[in-house]
Amino acid sequence: MLVPCSVESVRVHVLTNQHVVLLQAEGVRRLLPIWIGPDQAYSIATRIAGITSERPLTHDLIVDMLTKIGAEITRVVVKDLVADESGGGVFHGSVFLQIADREIEVDCRPSDAIALAVRCSARILVSETVLDRSAITAESSDDNELSVFKEFIESLPDDPQQNS
Repeated sequence: MLVPCSVESVRVHVLTNQHVVLLQAEGVRRLLPIWIGPDQAYSIATRIAGITSERPLTHDLIVDMLTKIGAEITRVVVKDLVADESGGGVFHGSVFLQIADREIEVDCRPSDAIALAVRCSARILVSETVLDRSAITAESSDDNELSVFKEFIESLPDDPQQNS
């Protein structure tokens, strides 16, 4: 089953300068942290903030090219979390394109998929299995909304694996 999500925020771990995107699952207080590179973080964060660049960024270029050939990004999916040798994991994603009556799935890093999705209002979906394995749960009290972020930041390793 796939769970609709939205981008809650893009953050930087202060001690390691590593970037993370937080996806908020709809209807529940669960956040999925995904480590991402600085370029994808910038691309996602600037689009969410409504900041446009003077010249197209890579993700803008891809969306523009797809639009000009008649392809539409309908959804992006964070579909799996695959364990690696170091004990961490690598998220796997897909972008789904609609070209006339044909749907095409393109394998990609979730960070690139999310950067594309925020540009064209495509749905962001996450496998329930991935959420069950990796999501953090926000406290139910709205008065203490930031405690989930404090807990998350305190749980971050000093040398995270780049896994998206």
